[in-house]
Amino acid sequence: MLEAIETTEYKNHTIEIFQDEYAENPIKEWDMLGEFFCWHRNYDLGNSKRFDTPEEVREYAKETNSLLYPLFMYDHSGIALSLGNSQYPFSCPWDAGQLGYVLVDREKTLKEYSKKILTKQLKQKIYNVIQGEVNTYNQYLSGDVYGYKVIDKDGEELDSCWGYYGMEDVIEEAKSVVDYNVKDDIKNILEK
Repeated sequence: MLEAIETTEYKNHTIEIFQDEYAENPIKEWDMLGEFFCWHRNYDLGNSKRFDTPEEVREYAKETNSLLYPLFMYDHSGIALSLGNSQYPFSCPWDAGQLGYVLVDREKTLKEYSKKILTKQLKQKIYNVIQGEVNTYNQYLSGDVYGYKVIDKDGEELDSCWGYYGMEDVIEEAKSVVDYNVKDDIKNILEK
């Protein structure tokens, strides 16, 4: 039986938080803007095998005027990724280094945003999206994905949901379920 990692009492309800052991891999199972190309001897990371070498990715990006972001990894008692422009964004030359690239295909991007050219503003927007995708992938890799159960005062399970990347979102969602339930109970009492 799965054990709660956190239990909170909220408005006469119990909220149990669990680590989601069956979370979706966001870069493989979601429609991401970036294509993650990773080369590592110990890990199968990334979501694309379209190119065999880093040189092929760089050449493709150059030929197509696509956006290419270096992807770095820190590997020490866990994995952390970083989108960076420097050799060691983790400030650790021994346990960190470039893992690969995140490619944002120019044609796909222009179509996605209904644009004809990649402006400075659009490039910044895309960078922010890719940074968010890397952050979400980091959450997946580090097990920072959760689910909740809401239990009323009689011990009845009212709701449960899984697949929340980050602890804050799961707690807020569970509290909103309790708030709705409490509001609905008050409404039913007043109608009687």
